[in-house]
Amino acid sequence: MTRNEDDALPDMDYLRERVQHLEQASQWHHYAMDVLTSMTAIFGDHSQSRDISAILESTHECVGRILPLEDAGYYTVDDESSFHLSYRQAGCEGPALEAEVERLIEAGIFSWALNQNHPVCLPCPGGGQGEDDTACGDHWVLHVISSRTRIRGMFVGRTRGQPLHPRDPGMKVLSIILFNAAYALESAALYTLMEHQHRTLKKISERQSLELAHQYSHDALTGLPNRILFSDRLHQLIQQGHPNDEDDGSHVAVILMDLDHFKRVNDSLGHGCGDRLIKTLADNLRALLADADLLSHHHLDESNVTLSRLGGDEFGIILNRVDSLDLLARFAQHLIDNVSCEYVVHGHPVFLTCSAGISIHPFDGRDVDTLIKNADAAMYEAKQRGRNHYHFYTQDINAQTYRHLMLENELSKALERDEFQLHYQPQISLATGKVEGLEALVRWEHPEKGYLSPGHFIPVAEDTGLIERLGLWVVRRACEDMKRLEAADLPVPRMAINLSPRQFRQTDLACQYAAIIKEIGIQASQIELELTESTIMQDIDKAVEIFEALHRLGFRLAVDDFGTGYSSLNQLKHFPIHTLKIDRSFVRGIPQDRDDAAIVTAIVAMAKGLGLEVVAEGVEARHQLEFLKALECESVQGYYFSRPLPYDELCEYLQDSCSTNQQKQSASS
Repeated sequence: MTRNEDDALPDMDYLRERVQHLEQASQWHHYAMDVLTSMTAIFGDHSQSRDISAILESTHECVGRILPLEDAGYYTVDDESSFHLSYRQAGCEGPALEAEVERLIEAGIFSWALNQNHPVCLPCPGGGQGEDDTACGDHWVLHVISSRTRIRGMFVGRTRGQPLHPRDPGMKVLSIILFNAAYALESAALYTLMEHQHRTLKKISERQSLELAHQYSHDALTGLPNRILFSDRLHQLIQQGHPNDEDDGSHVAVILMDLDHFKRVNDSLGHGCGDRLIKTLADNLRALLADADLLSHHHLDESNVTLSRLGGDEFGIILNRVDSLDLLARFAQHLIDNVSCEYVVHGHPVFLTCSAGISIHPFDGRDVDTLIKNADAAMYEAKQRGRNHYHFYTQDINAQTYRHLMLENELSKALERDEFQLHYQPQISLATGKVEGLEALVRWEHPEKGYLSPGHFIPVAEDTGLIERLGLWVVRRACEDMKRLEAADLPVPRMAINLSPRQFRQTDLACQYAAIIKEIGIQASQIELELTESTIMQDIDKAVEIFEALHRLGFRLAVDDFGTGYSSLNQLKHFPIHTLKIDRSFVRGIPQDRDDAAIVTAIVAMAKGLGLEVVAEGVEARHQLEFLKALECESVQGYYFSRPLPYDELCEYLQDSCSTNQQKQSASS
C-alpha cells in the first residue's frame, strides 16, 4: 500500500460515519414526521376531543415517542390561575413529581419557565450529575402549554442522560406537540362552555315553555284555569263518557257564575279594587271547592271539580260524576250564599251577590260550546228573574236568548238607519191649563214590527251599552225640535228627558250635554233631566256629586217615579232637585184607594215643604184630576190630556191648545 492510499483511509471512515449519522438523522426525522402526523389524535373528531384527560393522554403518547421520559405530568390552569395535575404518566404514581413542582413554584422557577418561549431543561437535585456539563444524570424538562393568546398549562418531564438543549430536534417537536395540545385544550374549553350554554338555554327554554303554556291556559290575575283550559277539560270529560250517558247514573254539570252589578265596583272604586275583589273571590271559591266535607256532603270529590275564571267577573265550575240534581241545586245555592256577602277592599266595604246558570251533559248539550252557551243562557235567565239566584237550563230559554240576541243586533243598526223617533207627552199646568213642558219619549220604528215602546228595547240598550249613544241622540233631537217649535212660534218652557242608570254613571255626562245645548242654542234651564228614585238610591254620594255638576251648568233636575225607591227626607234634602214626579202606580188608584190617596197627599205636602214642584204622571180620568187639583199639585201629564205625540201631531196639539186658551181668556174678559 502506498502512502497516498494510507492517507485516504481516515477520510473513508469519516465518510462512513457521516453517512451513518445522516441516515440516522433521516430516520429520526421520518419518525418525528410520523409522530407529528399522529397528532391528529389530539383533535380527534369524537366526543373524547372534548375531554381534558383524553387530550392529555393523546398528547403524552406523542411526547413519549420523541423523548425518553422517566416520569411526566401535565398541569392545567383554572380560572383562578391555579395549576392542577390533570394527567400523570402511567406507572409513575409517586410523589416525587408533585414535590418537585412545589419546589419549583416556591423558587420562582416554575413561573419563570411559564414565560419562556422554549423548553427549559434543569438538573434534578441529587440526580447523580457531576460538575462536567456532559455528565449523565436526571433532568427536568419544563415547557409551557399555551396557544398564541392564553396559557393552558405546563408540561413537566424527567429524563435521564445528557441534558437536552432547546434547539435539539426532540425539543422542537415537543414545542409543536404542546402548542397543538394547547389549542386542543382551548377547543375543549370552548366545547364545555358551549355545552354549558346549551344546557342553560335548554333549561331556560323549557322553563319558558312551561311558563308560556301556563300563561296560555291559566288566568294571570287569579292563577285559575282560563276559558281555554276550562273548555279543554270539559271536552275531555265528554269524550270519556259513554254513548248511552242518559242511562248512566252520573253526569257532567257546568256552572257559570257572574257577579251582579260588578261594573259599579270598577266605576266607583277603580279597576285596582275590582281586581283585588276578583282575586279574593277566587281564593274563597278555591278554598270552598277544596272542602272535603262539603264536597262529600253533596256526593262530589275534589278530583272531579274544576274551577276556572272565564274572564271579567265570570267564573266557571265543572262538576264530574254528578249523581243527584237535587244535591247539585243545593250545592249551587251554597256557592251563591257564600259569594253573596260583604267584602272589604282597600278599606271600602262592598256587598256582592252573584247569579248562576247550570247545564247538564248530555241533556243540555253534547259538546263544549253548547253546554257553555246553555249555562250562560240559564245564568242570564237568573239575572232576569231578580239576580242572586241560580237557574237550570230549559229548552224555552234558548228561544228567549235568541230573540234577545236578534234584538241586540237590530238595535245596534237602528241608530245608523235613523229608525228612532221622539214622541212628546205634554205636561199641563193645573193653575193655567197651559202646556208648560214636554216629556221626550223615544220610540223605535222597527221596519217589521212597527213602533216599539221603550220598555221593549231600553233594557237591551242598557245591557249592551248602546244606551249611551242613544241618550246623546235623544238630547240632540229634543233640543233641535225645541228650536223648531220656537221658529214656528210654538215655544214650550221646558223639555223633560229621562236618564237611564248607565247614562247616569257616565263620567263625562254633564260635559257632553252642555256641549250639545250650546251647539244648538238652547238654554240649560230649558232642559229638565229625570232620573228614577231607585237609581239615585244605589249610590247616594255619587248621585249627589253628579246632580251638583249638572245643577252648576244650569240644568233642571227631577226625580222620576217618586215613592218607589224608598228614599228618606234626610237623603232627599241633599239633592239640588227642582221637581218630584209622582209615579203612575199611585195616581191610578186615587181617590178610591185610601193608601194611594194618602201616599199622593204626603208626597205633594212634602214637596211643597221642600219648595219643589210636583208633576203627577198617568192621569187618565176626571176624578184623578180633581183630586190633584184639590191638593194644589202644580202639573200633570197623562192620557186624559194627550198620549205621547210625534212632532207633527205635537205642533197641531200646541196650536189647538193656544187657540183654546185664547178663547178662554177672551170669554173671561
